[in-house]
Amino acid sequence: MALDIRTIFFMLGLATLAAAVSLFLAQRVRLAVHGIECWAWGMACAACSGFLLAQRGALSPLLTVVAANSVLLLGLSLFWLGMRRFVGRSCSPSWIFAAPAIALPFLATRYLDDSDPAGRISFLSIIVALLLFLTASELLRHGERGRLGRRWVALLLILHGLFFCVRAILSATGTPLSDPFGSGRLAMMTGLEGFLFILFFTLGLVIMTSETLQAELNRQATRDPLTDVYNRRAFHDLSAHELARAQRSGRALALLLIDLDHFKQLNDRHGHHVGDLALKHFVARVAPCLRHQDIFARYGGEEFVVLLPDTEVTTALVVAERIRAAVAGHPLETSRGPVTITVSIGVATTLPTSPDITATINSADAALYRAKAEGRNRAVSG
Repeated sequence: MALDIRTIFFMLGLATLAAAVSLFLAQRVRLAVHGIECWAWGMACAACSGFLLAQRGALSPLLTVVAANSVLLLGLSLFWLGMRRFVGRSCSPSWIFAAPAIALPFLATRYLDDSDPAGRISFLSIIVALLLFLTASELLRHGERGRLGRRWVALLLILHGLFFCVRAILSATGTPLSDPFGSGRLAMMTGLEGFLFILFFTLGLVIMTSETLQAELNRQATRDPLTDVYNRRAFHDLSAHELARAQRSGRALALLLIDLDHFKQLNDRHGHHVGDLALKHFVARVAPCLRHQDIFARYGGEEFVVLLPDTEVTTALVVAERIRAAVAGHPLETSRGPVTITVSIGVATTLPTSPDITATINSADAALYRAKAEGRNRAVSG
C-alpha cells in the first residue's frame, strides 16, 4: 500500500509541533540550559513548514512553496543559533534571516512557475545541508566532548545533511522529480527521513539537556558559589583520591593553607561587596600559578587550600611564594581606588608511608599562624 506523501508531511508537522511545545514548556521552567528557546522556535517553524508542504496542490504555491521553504530555512537557522548559545558562543539574532534572505529571491522567481523542479530541489537541498553541517560543527568544535547527547545530536545533523546532499545530487543528475508530491520515491524518502530525524533529534536534545542539568547540579554540589573553586566537601573527596595515589606511588604531597590578611578590616572599611570582589580577585591571581592537576578550594570564609600532588616542601614553598607575590603585586581596583591585598600561607607535606589529610591541614594551619605572627604577607613551612 502506497503512503500518501501529504499525510507524511502532515504527520511530520505534528511530530515537530509536539517537540516545539515540549521545548517551550522546558523553557518556561527556566532550566539552566542556553538555547532551548531557539530550539523551540526552530521546531515551531519546521512544524509550520510541514503543515504548509502537506497542502501542496490545495493552496497557492506562494504558501506551499515560497513560504514553506523560507520558514523551514528560518527554523534550521534557529537551530544553529540555539546550538551556538548552548555551547556558550554569542551571535546576533539577525543572522537567522541570512539563509531565508538568500533563498527567497530564487524561490520567488523559479519556484512559482515550477519550470525547473530539479534545479529548485538541488538549490534548497544544498542550503539545508550547509545549515545542518554548520549546526553540527558548533557541537564538534566548541562543545564539551565526550558527552553522549552532543555526539548523538552532531551525528544526526551530519547524517541529515548528507541525506540532503544526496538529494541534491540525485536531483541535479536527472532523477525524475516532476511530481514531488505524487508517487516519487525520493519525495517519499524525504518525508520519512524528516519524520525519523525529528524523533531522534528531539531525543538527542533531551539527552543533551539532561547531561547539562546533571553537570550543573554536580558543579553546584562541588563548587563554591562565589569564587567557583572547589568547596570544602569536594576538596576532601578529591584529596582522598590523591592521598591514596600518593601512598601507592610513594611520592610526597604538599598542601598550602592560605588566608587573606586583615579581611575583616577590609569588609568593615569598604563593605562586603568589596570583600566579595577581593575573594574573586584573589582566585583570579592564584589560578595561573597552579598546574591543572593541583586542587584549589575555598576552605571557609577567607581561607583557601591548595593540594599539590607529587610536590616536595621546597617546591611547595616556591609555589607559595609565587602566589603571595602575584596577589600582592596586583591591587584590587575599586570605585575608591586600588586596594592592596596580601596573603599569609602555611605549607606542609604529607608522609608518603602514612598520608593523613587532617594531620597535614593541622600542620599547615600551625605554619599559617606562624606566618601571621611574623608579620603576615609571607609563606612559612610546617
